[in-house]
Amino acid sequence: MIAVTILGIITTVGSNLFFTVLRGSTKAKVLQAVKQNGGYSLSVMESMIRNARRIESYPTATDFLTILNPDGGVTTFHCCGTTPNFLIASESGSLACAAARLTSDEVKVNNCANFFTVTAGLAGVRPDLVAIQFTLSQAGLSTRPEEQASIDFQATVGLRNY
Repeated sequence: MIAVTILGIITTVGSNLFFTVLRGSTKAKVLQAVKQNGGYSLSVMESMIRNARRIESYPTATDFLTILNPDGGVTTFHCCGTTPNFLIASESGSLACAAARLTSDEVKVNNCANFFTVTAGLAGVRPDLVAIQFTLSQAGLSTRPEEQASIDFQATVGLRNY
């Protein structure tokens, strides 16, 4: 009887420990996916904006930004879609949501408003500055806390060519 009781206690503690580790692993995986997608999106946008010839549109606070690339082509960063995702539009500057994606289906953008804020520079004195701010979270409708993650990303980028 004592042996069965001890075995029951050990089994209960062991299973609780197992499920705690499993939940922690799931949370880490979800956070990693959100961090990787946000970090990649932010680095691509920073690099392209930093090396752009100029900002083609001067939004005060909006969900898209159009830049003139060093090769003379136009790139538009835009947040759109049923599960909002960052997209790079075509060379024509089209805002079509079928353009090259910067995020995977694993994550979603929480709010497409006020992504980009541009502060106009002064030619030869200071560059245009673009503030990028967004929040990514895990896509899907899970109610389990270990399957939910949300991370804020932000950066301010100055053009090199001013």
